[in-house]
Amino acid sequence: MRVMLHAAKITLESLETAKATIKGRGGEIVYHRQDSLTGGGVIAHLIIEGERTAIGGILHLVIVEQLDGFTQFGPGDTMATGNLAYRVAVPNDEVGILLVFAEAAPEVPTRVYPDTLGTIEGLIATGQSWVAVDANDQIVGHALASKYDNTILLTYLGVSKTARDQHISTALVSKLKESGAPIVTDVRPDNKSSMVERFAGFDFVEIPHEFAGTKLRWEKSTKPEDKN
Repeated sequence: MRVMLHAAKITLESLETAKATIKGRGGEIVYHRQDSLTGGGVIAHLIIEGERTAIGGILHLVIVEQLDGFTQFGPGDTMATGNLAYRVAVPNDEVGILLVFAEAAPEVPTRVYPDTLGTIEGLIATGQSWVAVDANDQIVGHALASKYDNTILLTYLGVSKTARDQHISTALVSKLKESGAPIVTDVRPDNKSSMVERFAGFDFVEIPHEFAGTKLRWEKSTKPEDKN
């Protein structure tokens, strides 16, 4: 798999140290660009290729700020053309999900924390989370959820920027609805992607709560179908 790494400001010495660390962790640098900054240092962009375990280890160094100035990451591949597929998330999906999470995080808004990967692993383990994958089985969207008291708790819904405008969020929410259980989710008051309006389009309704933001709920309709 591939991942993009970004350093907003890094010295040339630190850049070389970071590149050596990446190679030592099993990553292959397949793209490298650096742009000089006024006053010294450079902006650096790398695309790294490697096995999932190696990429996960490299991303962990970025998350805990131990990769010499590299502080941002995201998907390193463009979306493969072809049909999308949807499936329940499984162990080993966590790194692919993390890449999409990091890309979408500013819109929530949130960011990647040291325990984010563990949170993703826990939500995968519930068996309630779904992913969208492209023709190369690359994860391009996720609906991370758990279940409590026969209610699905949708914690994170995200789609890679290269895969948007294909109704992926709609399809992921539809997969959650297939169980027939009620679904609840929270939207932060400073959300930057109009999620309250989007969930309204998924037939969610606002419900009372005691915290900032908006809580929404979907329930399967119990009205009989009109056969006229």
